[in-house]
Amino acid sequence: TDSLRSKFLLSLLLSCATPCLSSRYRGFKMSALEKARSIPVVGDSTVLVGPGLFSEIPKDIKNKFPKTSKFVIVSDKTVYGLYGDKLLEGCKAQGLNTIAYQITPGEKSKCRKVKAEVEDFMLENRCLRDTLVIALGGGVVGDLAGFVAATYLRGVPVVQIPTSVMAMVDSSVGGKTAINVPAGKNLIGAFHQPRVVYADMLLLKTLTEKQVKEGLAEAVKMGCIRNAGLFDYMEKNAEKILKQDSEALAEVIYTAIKGKADVVAQDEKEKGLRSTLNFGHT
Repeated sequence: TDSLRSKFLLSLLLSCATPCLSSRYRGFKMSALEKARSIPVVGDSTVLVGPGLFSEIPKDIKNKFPKTSKFVIVSDKTVYGLYGDKLLEGCKAQGLNTIAYQITPGEKSKCRKVKAEVEDFMLENRCLRDTLVIALGGGVVGDLAGFVAATYLRGVPVVQIPTSVMAMVDSSVGGKTAINVPAGKNLIGAFHQPRVVYADMLLLKTLTEKQVKEGLAEAVKMGCIRNAGLFDYMEKNAEKILKQDSEALAEVIYTAIKGKADVVAQDEKEKGLRSTLNFGHT
């Protein structure tokens, strides 16, 4: 019958198509961005967590910021020496009009003078409101570049590429930006959420064990104040984490970031709950 003939032809077509489809998808490889775990923070601010993200950032920001006329990388001289040229060249290869400014490494650069120097550099290069600031570095760079973005022409977007454990699990997430002044640390600043934070654990490979431990203290804090499971996990896997076992470290960083993102989503401007994140700081 016509019905049986149709079923036979359909089954024949499917049997022919299946090997072709399976062979096609066997060769398919997901990108680091596709495999990354995403954590929403506030509004359109998102953290992407996963190894290998760094090389895919230029293409991603091109897709996410199609109307941006200029991209400004802010980094310190040490971090720029490791990753800056690669990021700059990657952005230019995507056709992005990209410039870079390097600051002196260290807390002393988180000041009014250096902030003004970055802003003057941007003004000299005719950066307009459709500029994107890219913070490449640890906490000092993230705080400084974030504050520049918050105030430049009354505010331009910023993305964060943290290169230390401390910056990944704490300072790059949540939108706190600031500089230090003679009266004290972080007293002049603004809340300015990064549009994207790219947390690529492979960027931590150049850190010393001491630097890794300093950042992990922030994850221990999160375990103490909000997530006993994270604390237990770190206690049981301490050796693996300190050796930067990719799976163990990724779990710690992801869980710590998610904990902070949950707090920020409930209390962005630190009117109550967010102050608990200062545990161990003051």
